[in-house]
Amino acid sequence: MPNEKKGNYYIKDYELQTFPSYSNYPQELLKAMYSKPLIGRDGGIAAKDIAATAFMLEPGTYYGAHAHLRPELYIILSGSAECEWGNETFTAEAGTVTYCPPSMSHAMRVTSEEPLRAIIINWAPGGDEKVWETGAYMLED
Repeated sequence: MPNEKKGNYYIKDYELQTFPSYSNYPQELLKAMYSKPLIGRDGGIAAKDIAATAFMLEPGTYYGAHAHLRPELYIILSGSAECEWGNETFTAEAGTVTYCPPSMSHAMRVTSEEPLRAIIINWAPGGDEKVWETGAYMLED
């Protein structure tokens, strides 16, 4: 088990963890989703207007349509997923970078035999910290 190390400007040897609950997300999804806030209000490195999170989804997981008020980038590190961002569908794999504007529906299904690993970056446009007050929410299919 790694021993997390961090300073004011770095964090390493961290572990990803599941969420016990989050917004209106189903338990089945939460059990297959792992993350670790790295930078931001909840992260090991403090920042008010940006957040970076290490993220992992188990193979076969469907992360249904959801949205949030803040813009979001996914930087895919390994694994692959079929993605629906707004009205566009594509395959995300290592090296793919995605952008999701605020409030746009997006979903993914992990298609690789290995977990999908990514870094997710969110920010507060114009420094408007209200975007952090409302988390993501699942949309009805």
